[in-house]
Amino acid sequence: MGINTVLNHDSLPITAHRLPDVPGTHVIRATSPIDTITLTHEAHNRDGFALGSILAAEFLKGKTGLFTMKDVLNLN
Repeated sequence: MGINTVLNHDSLPITAHRLPDVPGTHVIRATSPIDTITLTHEAHNRDGFALGSILAAEFLKGKTGLFTMKDVLNLN
């Protein structure tokens, strides 16, 4: 599947590209025959990712089991 893959009603394609010197660009695109909606997040550096790792590590201290970022962010 490529970047411009058309969605079926029963699938959600996800494409990841690891590029050197690009901290992170995340794009969500919904396309129909009528229009396209695009939401883009561009990380200028890796500070936010590092902070998320630290928050997750602090959350896990003293805990056992399987957790996700939803647990860390109290989104359950």
